[in-house]
Amino acid sequence: MRNKITLDLSTTDYNLLKEVADACKWPIEEVAIQCIKCGMPPSLTKVPDAFHEELLGLNALSDRDLMKVVDGDWPAPKGKGELYKKADFLALRRTYALSLLRWRGHPIDHYELF
Repeated sequence: MRNKITLDLSTTDYNLLKEVADACKWPIEEVAIQCIKCGMPPSLTKVPDAFHEELLGLNALSDRDLMKVVDGDWPAPKGKGELYKKADFLALRRTYALSLLRWRGHPIDHYELF
């Protein structure tokens, strides 16, 4: 199933998409879809459903608070079960926060989680 949206692009943005589409010999719509896919925040498709709500909640945090999560200075979830320990949820949360920071344009190449 496909859903349709209408975008109001500046001439500059449209011309950039058109230029790439012409160079690739792709329809401009496919170039736009590829740009959206590559520019989306990190996917949770491979993360257990039990963690989705908490991880998606990180999207609402400021960059400063995300850095606190990455640095391990954010409160750990209270009263969580064995799944959280087994999956090393804190490391997963830190990694997701770091991915969000990278998506938001912060240079994180030098940052090490462990």
